[in-house]
Amino acid sequence: MRNLSNNLLSQLYFQESDDPFLMLVTLTHSSFGVLYFVNNMEQITSRGNVYLPFPMKMTLPTDDGESLREVTMEFDNVSLELIEEMRTVTDYIDVTIEMVLASAPDDVEIELGELKIKDVSYNQSEVRARLFMDDFLNTEMTGEKYTPSNFPDIFN
Repeated sequence: MRNLSNNLLSQLYFQESDDPFLMLVTLTHSSFGVLYFVNNMEQITSRGNVYLPFPMKMTLPTDDGESLREVTMEFDNVSLELIEEMRTVTDYIDVTIEMVLASAPDDVEIELGELKIKDVSYNQSEVRARLFMDDFLNTEMTGEKYTPSNFPDIFN
């Protein structure tokens, strides 16, 4: 259960709202540094970072406690800059998604952190990325077996 601010709840319950709910996306990788994007027509400054306007949409994961958390992001390919950055990467890109109200960009209402881009596809009109949260519960651990012959000291 998420705790949402009263301001956000009041905007969500209004039939019409003049305070848009914005998605701030931060992409981080050693090859290109940090990129900040917002799904808005103008740039937004949040906590000292300038988020550049970039048309995008997101499909959120099912929050049922059982499914793997996987997010799909679609960026309009209006500029080849994003593809050029993605082409240079051969490992995961770190992603943070934050939701804010335009009137309070420093107050993060919802945050999806520790996401990584797992798969990128693109064409002339869009860049599609599948993001996942590190599934540490299903990560393989050491293949060693703790037996008296391998680890005699722990059985004394």
